[in-house]
Amino acid sequence: MELLGASDAVAGGRWPRYQPLVLVAAALVAGIAADRFSSTAVVAWWLAALASWCGWLLAWRLRRTRWGTALLCVSVAGLGAAWHHQHWRLFGNDEMGRFASEEARPVCVEAIALGSPHWVPAPPHDPLCAIPRGERTRLRVRAAAVRDGEQWRSASGVAQLWVDGRLSGVRAGDCVRVVGQLSAPAAAQNPGEFDFALHARADRQLSRLSADFPECIQVTRRGSRWSVSRLLDQLRQGGDQLLWRRLDGRRAPLAAALLLGLREELDLDTTAAFAQTGTVHILSISGLHVGMLALFLFWVMRLGLVGRRLALACVALVTLGYALVIDAEPPAVRATVVVLLVCVAQWRREGWLPFNLLALAGILVLAMNPCELFRIGPQLSFLAVATLAWFGPRLVAGPLTDPLDRLIAQTRPWPQRLARRGGRWAWQTVALGLVVWGTSAPLVLAQFHLVSPATLVLTPLLAGPVALALLSGFVVLALGWLVPPVGGAAALLCDISLDTIQRGVEWASRAPASHFWAPAPSGWWLLGFYAALAVGAAAPGWRPPRRWCLGALFGWAALGAGVPVLAPPESPRLQCTFLSVGHGCGVVLELPDGKTLLYDAGRLGSPQAGARSVAGYLWQRGVTHLDAIVLSHADVDHYNAVPELLQKFSVGVIYATPAMLYDEGPAMQKLRAAIDAANVPLRETWSGDRLRVGGDCLIEVWHPTRDGVLGSDNANSLVLDVEYQGRRILLTGDLESPGMDDLLAESPIHCDVILAPHHGSTRSDPPGFAAWSTPQWVVISGSFADRRPEVEQAYRAQRAQVLTTADCGAISVTIADAHIAVTTWRSVAPAVTRP
Repeated sequence: MELLGASDAVAGGRWPRYQPLVLVAAALVAGIAADRFSSTAVVAWWLAALASWCGWLLAWRLRRTRWGTALLCVSVAGLGAAWHHQHWRLFGNDEMGRFASEEARPVCVEAIALGSPHWVPAPPHDPLCAIPRGERTRLRVRAAAVRDGEQWRSASGVAQLWVDGRLSGVRAGDCVRVVGQLSAPAAAQNPGEFDFALHARADRQLSRLSADFPECIQVTRRGSRWSVSRLLDQLRQGGDQLLWRRLDGRRAPLAAALLLGLREELDLDTTAAFAQTGTVHILSISGLHVGMLALFLFWVMRLGLVGRRLALACVALVTLGYALVIDAEPPAVRATVVVLLVCVAQWRREGWLPFNLLALAGILVLAMNPCELFRIGPQLSFLAVATLAWFGPRLVAGPLTDPLDRLIAQTRPWPQRLARRGGRWAWQTVALGLVVWGTSAPLVLAQFHLVSPATLVLTPLLAGPVALALLSGFVVLALGWLVPPVGGAAALLCDISLDTIQRGVEWASRAPASHFWAPAPSGWWLLGFYAALAVGAAAPGWRPPRRWCLGALFGWAALGAGVPVLAPPESPRLQCTFLSVGHGCGVVLELPDGKTLLYDAGRLGSPQAGARSVAGYLWQRGVTHLDAIVLSHADVDHYNAVPELLQKFSVGVIYATPAMLYDEGPAMQKLRAAIDAANVPLRETWSGDRLRVGGDCLIEVWHPTRDGVLGSDNANSLVLDVEYQGRRILLTGDLESPGMDDLLAESPIHCDVILAPHHGSTRSDPPGFAAWSTPQWVVISGSFADRRPEVEQAYRAQRAQVLTTADCGAISVTIADAHIAVTTWRSVAPAVTRP
């Protein structure tokens, strides 16, 4: 049967109906999705697949084509569901993750290294990071045994091993003994937060190992020198070392990401700049990289060196080898499958159906890991290629068929021909970029809360430098060790191209209106958008005229933007949410009049992690503007997330105590610079001040006075009293003596909810504060290391219920109709309502 090319497929505006792999891929996707969102036993899926296959066999014998096709699709769906169930839900009884909890515990493990260590350089010094992180090493291992006292017990499961420092001397296949700590990957602690535990589970990783020193890792037995994985790993590591030797140290991490997929060597600022400008696809090895390598190699080999078929065979083998060396990520698998099948089609001098090729690539990706269906990377990769395959033939003009038109084109002066070709290329590039951006923007917004118009301009401008960087980088990897002069010249060209790319991306990320942050669209809106695209592509006869399509598109966009605005208002209520940010603090107050106030925003460690937790919750609540931010004191774990939040949200005003603003340390200077850059007013506040809010809600500062107290920053923490409908919430920061003594000298009060001072520290006089405030609920914002049994006992002695964000995740307090309800994000503590 003859395959069709892209131009033949769309002749007359209709696609051929016979694309069997598209049906198979759709059935496979349906089966995987059915298992993910149901609790069906794996035996039921196997039985359904077997019964459907038997039905297909009978229908085929009876020549009932339609029934046979339907039954075969059901059988494929059953197989997909069973494979996903096996990958996602079934683990061995000795799986190491069964014994892991989120709180790290000491462990001694024997494991097999699945690759060489990946070096992660230390991030640049950041005064907002209270605990600077040095260089680290990441190593993927498979557990073999766990020590239990003096005995070794068998174990299984894959884990990521993180080592503080640079680990060397370990290769793929080596047996290593790890003395470190075992924990479970971090699950989502707050609404709207990314779930790292689910992401790791998709790779069948239920545990995480960490070690404080490289010496905690000991090689007990060397692996075979002739294993394929060891050879591929050595090629990858050798290529990385070659890039670092040949290129400038400032561009080597970008080259390693661009050519070898080693993105962990990039610093966070560079990665963020690529993400904000919508050019992060440059860093993900995909069809651009693999296709560029294949075309370049085919062109070189066809310069009179070898024949056409031998060139195609070499291209296929080199492309396959390259995909294996870069660890076969899903976009690379998809691109490699397409290149291999195109080589086969060209070998046989036949055409091909682009959607059939894409469907086969998807089937292979899902066969390797069915959970890739739910990951944003493969989703965007396949969506972009499908968009190009559909719109490309409609936007790219075909060859001239009329002899007169060809004659006119040939007789034009060469400058005119060149200008027309350049203009046609520019139009097609911009049009295709706009279409790909338009189809992928809703998915990007849903996952990253980001819209990047800059990519429409930046991608065409960087096309040349990216191509030069890729081609010259491939020459460096191939010849840099064999022919040093050629490698040196290629390295210089690659370095210049990478510098151009990096400067362009960094400039665009700082340009006005280059990107916007926004809440994710509703799930129903997203489903309707992509369902309409799928139906329009699969059933061209059902598509209305173009004007109607454009009108429907704008109408659907307006509906998605307008539904939250037109939603009926809720009854007046106050919602106070204590976010789980580890050792730190972040409290969101959603006031009865619709305003939003943030009390502190920071954590001990990465400022970006704290900002992600706060921003994710705010976007999940549909918040894009903060009316005020109140900062309690000058410890960085209470404000280091604010600079990044100022880039993602508009803020009305920031309040701080005079004592905090007296601080002239580097962290406070960076905070002030971020506030000035965002053009947000910074105002002082002290005891007796009241914040203006609507309704009968009262927010008052109780501590410190304008002059503060003699003592640490903690002693001058801003204490905020929130009252609504006769209920009181007291936010205390890190208050401790002598500031605590001043507060306790006032008349005792009754609080419904208090934030335990200083993350539940014993230095904040828990017995005295509990007796003075007599709370019903006590929230401890901290990590597992902040647990103090004596502190919790002091509050329970006053008949208070103690909730910790480390255990419960985000804790929400809602006051409405004079009732108060306390709920937790994680099902550790039950929801409680009291009149």
